[in-house]
Amino acid sequence: MPGQIKDKGQMSPIDTPPLKPVEPKPAATVILLRDGDRGLEVLMLRKAPGKHFAAGAWVFPGGKVEASDVSFAAGKGKHDDSFLGYKIAAIREMYEECGILLARRQGTEVELTSSDVTGLRRSNRSGMFDDLVSSVPLDLATGQLSHFAHWTTPPTRPKRFDVHFFVAQAPADQMETQVDGNEIIEAIWRRPCDILNRVRTGTLKLVLPTMMNILKLEKRDNVLEALAAAREEKVVCVQPERIETEDGVHLSIPAEAGYGVTMIPATYLRFS
Repeated sequence: MPGQIKDKGQMSPIDTPPLKPVEPKPAATVILLRDGDRGLEVLMLRKAPGKHFAAGAWVFPGGKVEASDVSFAAGKGKHDDSFLGYKIAAIREMYEECGILLARRQGTEVELTSSDVTGLRRSNRSGMFDDLVSSVPLDLATGQLSHFAHWTTPPTRPKRFDVHFFVAQAPADQMETQVDGNEIIEAIWRRPCDILNRVRTGTLKLVLPTMMNILKLEKRDNVLEALAAAREEKVVCVQPERIETEDGVHLSIPAEAGYGVTMIPATYLRFS
């Protein structure tokens, strides 16, 4: 029997469909993992209240793919990675939002430390990510990112994103975060089960794709297991579909996406 998530009522109904579907914007996200004392932990960032997308929600580091990410990827001359532009966007967004930089000194396998990143930030007078990377120079650790999930916002939404999720192990000496204080106001490391318990009690808010990806990670005991599973599992694009049922409007997602559920109350699509 397909699984079903029960509605706890903490999120608002989906909006009235627009007259013409909005073209989804490409976006990328990093699900950063570490092994804690009690098992696998995930880095979560809390967005500031206001006009930001998913304002007030807990999210993974990430955001829109910019033209500079695509051109930077093109300059690398790597044609064997179709996700390179997305990975660069994900690494850039994580650095901008919480100060963690997945990179190495060019030509080495040595991870950057917190003090390395602090020094790079101070010397980067322009504040531009491209300048930061090229001035040292650095190799962005795109090879450490494993494709984990792909979600597209339903065409009924006024804001739409085509988001690729990647998982990566946190650098050993970059566990401390430095949030930007503008879009992101807090960062925590938590076990997936603890995050989901807070969602169920209504004390923590997540958008649907974030919640579902944490649900999938709850099955993993440590970082190596999570990364191995990500490399083996097929990624299926998920675009929730509105379905009328006897219990009200639900969202249908494909069983082959591997989340263990296929029918979700529409109130989980987003929150106010």
